[in-house]
Order: sequence, then structure tokens, then C-alpha cells
Amino acid sequence: MGLAGCHGKSATVVPGASPAPAERPSEAAYRAPPVLTSATLLAGGRVRLTGLAGAGDRVRLASPAGAVAYASAGASGVWTFVLAAPAAPRLFGLAMIDNGRPIQSEGYVAVTPRGAAARRRAGAGALVLGDPHAGPAILAVDFDSKGGTVVSGRAAPHAVVDLWVDGARRGRAPTDAQGSFSMPLDEPLVFTDHQLEIAEGARRADAHPRLAPAEALTGGPYRATSTPEGWRIDWTTPGGGMQTTLLLAQNGGAA
Repeated sequence: MGLAGCHGKSATVVPGASPAPAERPSEAAYRAPPVLTSATLLAGGRVRLTGLAGAGDRVRLASPAGAVAYASAGASGVWTFVLAAPAAPRLFGLAMIDNGRPIQSEGYVAVTPRGAAARRRAGAGALVLGDPHAGPAILAVDFDSKGGTVVSGRAAPHAVVDLWVDGARRGRAPTDAQGSFSMPLDEPLVFTDHQLEIAEGARRADAHPRLAPAEALTGGPYRATSTPEGWRIDWTTPGGGMQTTLLLAQNGGAA
């Protein structure tokens, strides 16, 4: 898989390996899991994932296929993994190892061929990371088998975003310090093509996703499919349900 860790020893990929015990005891009863904060496409077809944990924490990145890599957070808590850009989106579990016990981050990390990454969360919208966009953008649409839908994207930091679905205003949400927003709809959407539009003041952006029910998964916990709108990822949530994440393309091409 070509994973490499930074801020410490080079990460070693060991299929099926059990994590080694942590080198120091837990400093508190509660330890926060690591958080992915950025994804960058590098030269040579590589992707750099960067995030935060506690200083000196041992961070694990694991794929469903069994490959595992480790990296140590530096004194400022920053950790880094570098991996080969996949031909299709791949999913990883992210965890911190504390006294041999994994403290798992919420959901999964999806990495795309163009170097974007998304923190995918069961029952919530995907948080898409990568190069910031100059204007507002709809970056992801998550939905379940009953049409429950969450629209996610980016606009200016600490702004307010309005959402229209098929010409009807369906919600309003603030953006965070990085400009990200995630807006659940109060009513399910039917499985068909939809027109989405967001407005941040006078700035607008639209998307035209197609919602269709997911077929049963065979051969793994997720399936990634290229569509005209971007990448569609059908995946099994930790609770055993099915969720679909549409990672929408920006400025043409796959996400």
C-alpha cells in the first residue's frame, strides 16, 4: 500500500499485525482520539494526511484489507502519513494506541485519487478536506436507505449558508472556523436526480447529485464507484446500517 509515517520512525505496514503497547501510561481517564485536519496531493502520485493528537501519541492508520501503519505525534501533537494516491477511493480507520488499547476516531477516512480526503461519519455528513476553494462549494451528499440526507460543503469561515433543494429553501447553517458546514434535511429525499444550491451572501454554488438506493455489498465493507457527479461510496456503518457518501467533483473530473 506504500504507507509511510513522519514525525518519528517510518511507518511499517504489517498486514494483520496487532498494535504494540503504548510507550507511556495514559495521562487521564479520557483520551481524545486523533483528528485528521488536512490532505494534500504531493508530487509522484502521493497523498499526505496530517492531523492532531496528544504529544507523543502513537497513531494508527488501518485499511479493511488488514494493512496497518503507525506514526508518532510530535511535541505539538501533529502527526503525518504519506501514502500512494489510490486509483479509486480507499477507506481507513484512524486510531490512537493507548496502553495497547485503540481509541478509534469517529467514522472512517476516505482518500481519493486527486488527494482529497473525507472524514465520513455514520448518520452525519462527510467533512471533505483538501485545498480550499475560492468560493462556496457543495462537496458531499450523504444519504441512507430511507432517503435521509445531509448536505456538506465549504464557504467563508464563520459565515451563514442557505440551502435550496429543487427550488425550495430547505435549511440554513453556520460554517466553522475552516469554512465547513454540514446541513441535515428535515425531510427525506426521494431517489432521483436533484438540484442543490447554496448561497453565502451574494455568492452561490450548485450541484446536481443523483440519489439511488445502494445495492447489497459483496466482497468488503464498502464499494467505490465513479459517476458523472463524482465518487459514490456505499459503506457499512459501525452499527451495521448502509450509508452512501457522494463526494462531488469540483471544476470537472472525479473528486
